[in-house]
Amino acid sequence: MIKCKYCIGLFAIVVLLASCGNSYNKLLKSSDHDKKYEAAVAAFEKKDYFHATQLFENLLVFYRGRQKSEAVLFYYARSLFGMKDYFTAGYQFSNFYKRFPHSDNAEEALYMAAYCKYQESPDWSLDQTMTKEAMKDFQAFIDKFPSSSRIAEANKLMDELRNKLIKKDYETAYLYYKTRNYQSAQVAFRLFLNEYPDSQYREQAMYYIIIAGYELATNSVESKQKGRYEAMISDYQKYATLFGDKEKEKQNQLLDLYNKARQHLEAIK
Repeated sequence: MIKCKYCIGLFAIVVLLASCGNSYNKLLKSSDHDKKYEAAVAAFEKKDYFHATQLFENLLVFYRGRQKSEAVLFYYARSLFGMKDYFTAGYQFSNFYKRFPHSDNAEEALYMAAYCKYQESPDWSLDQTMTKEAMKDFQAFIDKFPSSSRIAEANKLMDELRNKLIKKDYETAYLYYKTRNYQSAQVAFRLFLNEYPDSQYREQAMYYIIIAGYELATNSVESKQKGRYEAMISDYQKYATLFGDKEKEKQNQLLDLYNKARQHLEAIK
């Protein structure tokens, strides 16, 4: 008996879904665009983004250049966002802003165009092209709407994105060091410090520049050793001035390399 009731209930659900599907299919083929628009808005408000997206997409061409075109496009972009199709949603929000720059929804559209790219930004270890695009779009939003209530949020998200770039560049430089490519490591760490002088990795970057500098000098041909030891000593002195109160073990390690570098210089002279 229970099994029979379960089958009847399942059958009712299937019939209901089929009925809803047929209803939307009829609307999609219908020439009653006002009714189609009303159904699309109702679907959106019920968070039925799948059917809302289908209906609004169907209405885009018909309403282009007409009074409702602005509302249709904005609803369409929001429906795509609700579907978590961030790539297409971002494109449509950007498209909306370009077409309706004076709309009451222009500010929201420009922000959401950037936010969609923020959602598409991958982990720091992957290609960061989308991260850079998101930052560029957030900056464009801030420049265009400096009094927006969204400014603080936009800056916060930009900081998150920037931290991905910082992590990516730091780990790239560290990989050179880890694989004993000391010259490339030094170049990469110096570029990193120029690009992000106040990052949380500043001390670590300077630390590895010194060690890489010592290893590079020690393993160089005799004609290049003097200049490289002198550069390493200079790097150590800068580090000691800025981070002389850091952990004792690290200080002792660098001081030992510093003393060795001076001894090598004396021997060369």
